[in-house]
Amino acid sequence: MDHLRHLFDAVPPAAVYAVTPFVTVALVLSFVTVYTRWQYYQSLRQFVHGPIPGKQQLVESPQIPYTIPILGNTLSFLAPRPGQYWDQLFTGHPRSTGICTLLLGGRKTHILFGDVNSPSAVQALFKAKSPSRDVFDRDVFQKVFQLPDDQIHNLEAGRHHEVEMNSKYLTNFERVNELTAELTKVLDEVLAKDSQEIEQFHEIGLYQWLRDRLFTTSTRALFGDELLKMYPAYCEDFFAFDSDLLSFFFSLPSFMMGDAFRRRRRIIDELERWSKKMHELSGGTPIDPEGPAWEPIFGSRLNRARQLDYKTRNLNPRTGASLDLGLTFGLASNVIPATFWMLMHLLNPSADPSILPRIMKELHEAELPDGSLDIPVLVSLPLLQSLWTETLRLYLDALVTRNLTEDLLLPLDEDGKRVVRLRKGENVFAPSWLGHHDPVAWSSPGKSAANEFDAERFVVRDAKTGRESFSVGGTAGKYFPFGGGRTVCPGSKSGLAGLICMALYRKRILAYWYRVATGIFAKQEALGALAMVLLRFDFEVLGFVDEKKKPTEAFPGLARAFVGSAVVVPGGDVRVKIRRKQMCR
Repeated sequence: MDHLRHLFDAVPPAAVYAVTPFVTVALVLSFVTVYTRWQYYQSLRQFVHGPIPGKQQLVESPQIPYTIPILGNTLSFLAPRPGQYWDQLFTGHPRSTGICTLLLGGRKTHILFGDVNSPSAVQALFKAKSPSRDVFDRDVFQKVFQLPDDQIHNLEAGRHHEVEMNSKYLTNFERVNELTAELTKVLDEVLAKDSQEIEQFHEIGLYQWLRDRLFTTSTRALFGDELLKMYPAYCEDFFAFDSDLLSFFFSLPSFMMGDAFRRRRRIIDELERWSKKMHELSGGTPIDPEGPAWEPIFGSRLNRARQLDYKTRNLNPRTGASLDLGLTFGLASNVIPATFWMLMHLLNPSADPSILPRIMKELHEAELPDGSLDIPVLVSLPLLQSLWTETLRLYLDALVTRNLTEDLLLPLDEDGKRVVRLRKGENVFAPSWLGHHDPVAWSSPGKSAANEFDAERFVVRDAKTGRESFSVGGTAGKYFPFGGGRTVCPGSKSGLAGLICMALYRKRILAYWYRVATGIFAKQEALGALAMVLLRFDFEVLGFVDEKKKPTEAFPGLARAFVGSAVVVPGGDVRVKIRRKQMCR
């Protein structure tokens, strides 16, 4: 002991002071790790044996262990590949529990798995009246767009105006079909202008080509002719910002996001500049939304109504610019990559060769003599709907999000014998990825495996007549790209099957705008764009390239993306030669 005492006495006091903080931090982190592991294994014991017959078992959700207080599981949750975090989670956590809990950004967040083990919990969450998304909306206003409190208050206080606007312009079939007709008209103009030049190229990257054309089309159809003239880099800036969004939401430090901060400022600056200029050109007030269906300054009825609504709700030009960026998310962020995945699977040389001719046959059924599209017919075609639905199933990485305004009990099994209690103030996420990729839920005779694309997965054939129809029957609680319950997208209740309004975390934190931007129109936008491209062009597939543009034999996978990144963009492309079809009208 004397020897040790002399040894410590020999240590300079300055060294002791320097080392002490590190030792303290190490001890705290070690304690947190040990304690959360002990707590986790204690909670797992509840699930070892089933409920006692005739009795209901009340359980607590297992908290996944972590090391760093407050930050908790956030860094591991932000895995850079779609599905990667869930693969890591289930290497140690039993999926049979149907639920687990993460600490994300200091907030306790419960994860419902939404697969065959826990469809009841997801369905019960959708039916519950008290859970809310208001917390997430406020977070995105503050963190992603840095809106001041007074503007957030005005946004929240005037939401009834949004409901009225949706009813008038986004759930009214006549107005939506009118908007879609304008979009397909603009797309036809864009493709016609592009056709002679594009045929001179020996090959192009299909995704880059399609992305730029569809972004141009949707922006012009919604916002008018002037936005892209004033801000030609909007497409590139937008898709870069799109990939940055979760980094803002989880408040990653600015030194890690210097380009992202500058890009965000530039986008909102440019949109604000455009809005001010358009108001000057229109004499201070946009043309009446009940006037022409489209005009070149502010574009569509919907956009003109929104610009008037900003003034009614006392929103300043910068907040209006943020809302215009939000509308762009609804138009482009999911629809464009989803359209590409559909097109690429149809062109894939390894795909079932009968699918593309059958799709073309359906598309011709929706083609009118003048070359335009009968939209109601288009969105009711069974194989086309199945193609769309399978694309959302396989490529959509969404998180339905709720905050609990009161305690909530959710059943974890079909008969309600095992129930979990969730506390007021906590968050609940239902990841679509788990339900959509569950190998048990999607294993059925005659269908492809859960991790494979099957364009006919949702097609049902009548055994007597051979007639095909579209169906998502039996998928409740396992397939929910539109969210659920009272906060499901209004478009999904329109009576047209499979209307896109994806309950996305990345876009769901933009839910306030996304509810306005999607619904009926977004599905029509995607299917209309796919139809126009296939009816106007022939494609010769020359090969695939990976993320680094290097030739590969493999069909492109998913790009790097955080959990909840909605329709994930491709991590590669397909090289094609494009030729315009000879039109016979």
